[in-house]
Amino acid sequence: MTTLAFYAEEMTRLSRLLDGGLDVLRDQAHEVAEAEHDYRKMVAQAWLETPEGTVPEREAWVGGHCASRRRRRDLAEHMTRAALESVRARRGQLSALQSLLSAYRAEAEFVRTGQDEAMV
Repeated sequence: MTTLAFYAEEMTRLSRLLDGGLDVLRDQAHEVAEAEHDYRKMVAQAWLETPEGTVPEREAWVGGHCASRRRRRDLAEHMTRAALESVRARRGQLSALQSLLSAYRAEAEFVRTGQDEAMV
């Protein structure tokens, strides 16, 4: 495989991974919004159903009653952050590949034209 073919194949592979990561990021943003909505709705309903007691007792009851929804929301937020980091990593890899390709191009130009013309 030639160097240019390798770069082209790697660029295509990274672009596909980046596209996939962006799809996951979009889906996770939707999941976060849904999970946040469900959590807030459940908290509001729980406050209406809270048994009598002190404020800390009532807060604890609502927190315990809504813990599964809070967990779902928190997990969705963390998965969104992980997807964003994946996208950023792919962008960095593409940038590094572009830098290598530029260096390869400069070297090819140097070989083609000679040192004197490449320095001008």
